[in-house]
Amino acid sequence: MAPKSSEKPIFRDLVVSMACQLGGQWTDTNISRWVNQRSGVFITEMNNSVTHLICSPEEFKKRGPRVKQALKRGAACHIVSVDWLEDSINKKRRLKEKPYLLTTALKQERAKIRREVKEAKGLEQAERFVNSNLYHTYTDATYFRYEITLTRDDAEEEIKGQRYTLYLFESNARPHLYLFAAKLYKKHRDPQPNFFRPSQTPQSFSTEFDRFKSFFRKKTGIEWDERLIKARTADKGHFSYSPPVSEPTKGHWNSGTNPILITRNLEVC
Repeated sequence: MAPKSSEKPIFRDLVVSMACQLGGQWTDTNISRWVNQRSGVFITEMNNSVTHLICSPEEFKKRGPRVKQALKRGAACHIVSVDWLEDSINKKRRLKEKPYLLTTALKQERAKIRREVKEAKGLEQAERFVNSNLYHTYTDATYFRYEITLTRDDAEEEIKGQRYTLYLFESNARPHLYLFAAKLYKKHRDPQPNFFRPSQTPQSFSTEFDRFKSFFRKKTGIEWDERLIKARTADKGHFSYSPPVSEPTKGHWNSGTNPILITRNLEVC
C-alpha cells in the first residue's frame, strides 16, 4: 500500500494517534508516513490535539488510558478502527467516521446481544405461555390495555395476595390474530406463576375475547360489561377487580386471520 509521491491532502488538519499496536503493516513508521504524505500529522503520544485515535475493538473494550482520554473529549476525538484509515487512503478522500466508530460498533454489538436475549426469552415463553417476539398486549382504540389484575384475600382460608393477571394478546403480524392467556400467583410474592392458555393456536378476536370475558366472569362472578358498576364487590371465594381510573366503558374490536401457530399444551389453572 505504498503511497505515490504526490497524494491528495485528505488528512489536512487531522492529528492521528494509535491506542495500541495493530501488527502487520500497521507500524508507527508506516502510519506516520501515510498520514504525513496526505497533509496530516501522526504522533505517538496521546494528547488533546489528537482528532483520530486508531484502535482495535479489543483495546476499546479494555478501556485503556488512551481510550478513556479520548472518550472524555467526546466528538473532538474520533475513536475509529484502522479500516477508516485504510479505506480513506484507498479511496483518496477522507471518509465519514461514523461507520468506523468503535462506539458505534460496541452499540451494535450490545444491540445484537439484546436482540438475541429477547428472542431466546420469547422462545422460552412460548413453551409455557406466549412468545413475546410474535405478540404484544392488545390495546383498543380507547387506549385501554388488555392486561388486568384480579386479587383475592381470604383470612379463613389463609389466602393472602393471591392474584390473576389476564391478558389478551394480538399478533405483531397482519392480519392480526389473538390469544387469551392468564397467570396465577398463588400467594404474595410468588416467584413462579401457573400459566393458563386455553387455545393451542391463535384465533379470531371474537373467539379469544369471549374466552377473556368468560374467565373474568368465572373468577369474579361479574360480567365483563358490568365490571365498572360492580368493581370491588366480589363475593366470598371470588376475585376482586379494581379498574384503572381512566378505563373506558366501551372498546373498539378487530379480527383477522394469520397462520401463526403455538402447539404446546399448558397447565390449566
